Amino acid sequence: MDGCLLIGGKAPEQRLIGPLIKDWEIVIAADSGLHHAKDLGLTPSEIIGDFDSVEPELLADFHGIIIHRHEQDKDETDTELGIELLRKRGADRIHIIGGGGGRLDHLYALLSLFHRTDPPDHWYTHREHIQLVQGNMRFRPGKNRRISFFPLGTGECRMKTTGLKWPLDSLQWRVGDFGISNIVIDDEVHIEMKKGKLIMVNDLGNEDSL
Repeated sequence: MDGCLLIGGKAPEQRLIGPLIKDWEIVIAADSGLHHAKDLGLTPSEIIGDFDSVEPELLADFHGIIIHRHEQDKDETDTELGIELLRKRGADRIHIIGGGGGRLDHLYALLSLFHRTDPPDHWYTHREHIQLVQGNMRFRPGKNRRISFFPLGTGECRMKTTGLKWPLDSLQWRVGDFGISNIVIDDEVHIEMKKGKLIMVNDLGNEDSL
């Protein structure tokens, strides 16, 4: 089941992710991610967080929705709490919407989630799409789209690729390695992970990413 978690920070415009919305079977908002719910025309089934950055008036607009309140002094971020709740509700594929811009430590914390044993599958900021790559996967980012790769975990990453201007077949990546600004040259990109896993970062195609 596909689940969506709306979080604070900059999020993509509806025109950039509109086709995805119909696939989300469960939607949860974490704190100020509720703003994105309103902008995208979504009604989350539940709201979670310490609510330090969402106005009471906005909460009132979503009356009747289950609210999970947490103290500000807690061990987990609102995003972590939201992911845990999605898992409890049966989501096995998780899309995070928001989190762009803002503090560097917040961005790094979100990226660190992909290093975990049960990571999210997608993260959409106002500019980028960050996607988990493992096993044998095919994508359609769009021709001429700029795309970058970063290894996950502490082990070696080896892969076979087609559809990229600079193939990654001969590379053996470890922590600290990366491939920046590759270019999509075919309608479809095929990545077969021989060992390890990656995250793939590509532009959403809006003016702000040029």
